[in-house]
Amino acid sequence: MAALTDLWGDLNTAELVPTPVSILKEQAALLGKKTGNLIEARVETSFSGDGFSHRLLLVAPALDGYTYELLKFYHRAELYPVFAAGMQLENEEFFKKWLGTKLSSPETHQIITNLLSQSRS
Repeated sequence: MAALTDLWGDLNTAELVPTPVSILKEQAALLGKKTGNLIEARVETSFSGDGFSHRLLLVAPALDGYTYELLKFYHRAELYPVFAAGMQLENEEFFKKWLGTKLSSPETHQIITNLLSQSRS
C-alpha cells in the first residue's frame, strides 16, 4: 500500500479564536457566582442546516428549575456575522458590545432581581 499524501497543508491550530458561544459560556458562568447560585445561566446550542443556534437561559433552581430565555443568536461555521434580534453583528467586537448591552440592560437586571426575590421567598 502506498503512503498517504497529506493534502491538508499546515493547519494553524495555535491561533484559535474565541467563538461567540465560548464568550457566552464565560458570561453564563459568572451569573451563578454573582447571585450565590440562586439564579444560574445555561447555554443551549442546536445545529441545523449550515449553522449554529445558541440560547442563553436563566434558571432559578429554587423555583423548581424555572427557566427564562434571555437571548438567542445564530451564526454559520464562519462564526461571524452573528445574527441576533434582527441585527447582523459583523465581528467579535460588535458581538461583545451587543451582548454586554443586553446583559447589563435595565430589563435584564429587573428579570434577575424578580427571580432572585421569588427564589428567596
